[in-house]
Amino acid sequence: MQYEEIPTQQIIDKLRQTLGPRIGIAEPLLSGRENSTLAQNEDDEDIALLKTGFDIYNVPITSYQRRLGSVVIAVRKIVRKLLRPVLERQVIYNFANTRVVQTLSTQLQKLQENQQILEKRIESEFSSGSPEVTAQLETQQKAIAHFQSEIEQIKVVQEQHTAILEEITAQLLDRQP
Repeated sequence: MQYEEIPTQQIIDKLRQTLGPRIGIAEPLLSGRENSTLAQNEDDEDIALLKTGFDIYNVPITSYQRRLGSVVIAVRKIVRKLLRPVLERQVIYNFANTRVVQTLSTQLQKLQENQQILEKRIESEFSSGSPEVTAQLETQQKAIAHFQSEIEQIKVVQEQHTAILEEITAQLLDRQP
């Protein structure tokens, strides 16, 4: 069974289009790709969406029905009054979450900046290299080259010994009756 990739960005865009007018979000915030100057990236756009849409109590009440429009609006106002305590608690919760998300986003940006600074510092220290480290590297490279030459010499001696052993073995086999 193969899993299809979930089109996350499409879902987010669709939710923004659908929910934006219902909760009174300004239209420019929804078109982040067209108005890239309003939000630097999708995270900024999401935080802006949270900031403008946390108050679900003060949503404009409208009706698109001509004949029953005033009745529908009156019923909605009554329902809003009945749900006021719940909606106010939800607004407070949404506001607190919006503040937390913005704080975390700011901290994340600072951490990313610090990480970039540290990466540059480490890169510059290793690229310029301290004299001690450079000297140690050169010493180790010379030692490795010396050991490799010794290994080659040992291989040559080993081959000579193998040849001598083969000669001795052949001579011993010739002497046996």
